[in-house]
Amino acid sequence: MKKVLIFISAAALLFAACTKVEEAGREVKDQEITFQTAMHVTKAPVFTGSVFPTTETFSVYAWTDASALPNSIFMDDVTVAFNGKDWKTQGGTYYWPKSAPVDFIAYYPTGMNGITVAPKKVTYTDIDVEAGQEDIMYTDKAVGFSNNVDLIADGVNQYTGVPLIFRHALAKVKVVIELVYNHKEEADGTVTDWEVTLNSFKMKDIFSKGSCELNLSTTPAEGIVTWERPADAVWTPNGDKVNIASAISSEKLEPRNADGSVREYEAVGEHFVLPQALAAASQQFELNLTINTKRNGTVVLSETFDRTPDITLTSIPAWEMNHIYTYRLRITPTASDGNGGQPYDPSDPNNPGPTNPDPNNPGHVDPNNPNLDDVIITFDPAVDGWDNVNVEAVLNI
Repeated sequence: MKKVLIFISAAALLFAACTKVEEAGREVKDQEITFQTAMHVTKAPVFTGSVFPTTETFSVYAWTDASALPNSIFMDDVTVAFNGKDWKTQGGTYYWPKSAPVDFIAYYPTGMNGITVAPKKVTYTDIDVEAGQEDIMYTDKAVGFSNNVDLIADGVNQYTGVPLIFRHALAKVKVVIELVYNHKEEADGTVTDWEVTLNSFKMKDIFSKGSCELNLSTTPAEGIVTWERPADAVWTPNGDKVNIASAISSEKLEPRNADGSVREYEAVGEHFVLPQALAAASQQFELNLTINTKRNGTVVLSETFDRTPDITLTSIPAWEMNHIYTYRLRITPTASDGNGGQPYDPSDPNNPGPTNPDPNNPGHVDPNNPNLDDVIITFDPAVDGWDNVNVEAVLNI
C-alpha cells in the first residue's frame, strides 16, 4: 500500500495600502465599506489567489474604537453577498468612520451554529463535521483599515474593499484504490487470472465532532494577522467515533483502462473530516474483498475476506487543518515481494519497458507480469524412516 499526501497551505502576508481620492463636499462611493476575498494566497503585496465563490455569502464581525456600541462592535454577524460588482453588506450599508480604523473578521458558512467570534479569539464548539459535510472557513484578521484599501487580483476579476483571506478550518480525505495486476502467464503455458471485487469500503472509528479555538497573542496596528492554531493543527474531539462508509459496492476492479493507464477507483471522494490525531490500530480502513482465482479459465479458488490497514499507515500522525490527504491503496490479489511486477528488461525486445516511465510505477515494473516467486506454492518432499512395530502373538494350543 502506498500513501500519497497532498496538502494545501497559505502563507501569512503583510498588507500594503494604496491611497484613494475623496471628492470634497460629499460622501463618495469610496466611503462605503465593501470587501474583497481570496481563499489561497501566494504572493504579496498584491494578493493572488482563488476568489471566494460569488454565489455564496459569508458573515462579518467588525470593531472600531469610534463605535458607541457595547464592546465596540461595529458589525455584529453581518451577512455579506456579491451584487455583481462588489461584495457588500446585506440589510443596510456601512460607511467608514471618520477618525478611527476598523478591524474585521469573517467566517463561512453564513450564520453557522457553534461559532463564537471575539476580537482576539474564534471558537468552534461541538461542531458535527460528518453531519454537516460543508466547508468551514475563517479569515485572517484584517486590522486597522480605513477607506484606503488594497486590491486582490485572482487573474479574472479585480475587486476593491477590505481584504479577507479565507482559510479552511477542517481537513479533507480522499481514498483511491488501484488493482496492481490480475493476470499472469507462465513459461509452461499456465495462465492465472484473478477476478477482484471490492464489496464494501469504510473508514472506521473516526472522530466526527469536536471543538477548536483560534487565538491572537498580539495584534499589530494594521495589517493581515494570521490566527494561532491549536497544537498540531487539530481539533479537540468530542463524543463517540463513527464509521464513514463508501458508496462503492460490489465493484469489479481492473488494473488498467483501455488506453493502458492505471485505473483508479474512488472509494471516498474529497470528504470533510475533523482535524484529529490518528492512532495506529485504532482508526482504520476496512475493505471487504472477493477474489476468484482462475487457472486456464477455470475458477480454482474463491475467497471473501476483510482487510483493515491502519489509516495512519506510516507517516501521517494527524489530519491537520487546511490540508487534503489522498490515500492510494494498491491491491495485489496474491501478495508478492512488493514491486507488483517483474522489472522491465531493456535488452529484451519483447519487454524493453516504457519509453516514458509511469510516475506511479517508479520501480519500472511490468504490472502484467507480477513477480510472484515468493508466493507460488512449492513442495519439499521427504521420506521419513520406517517405524519398527513388533507384534507378538501368543498361540494357545
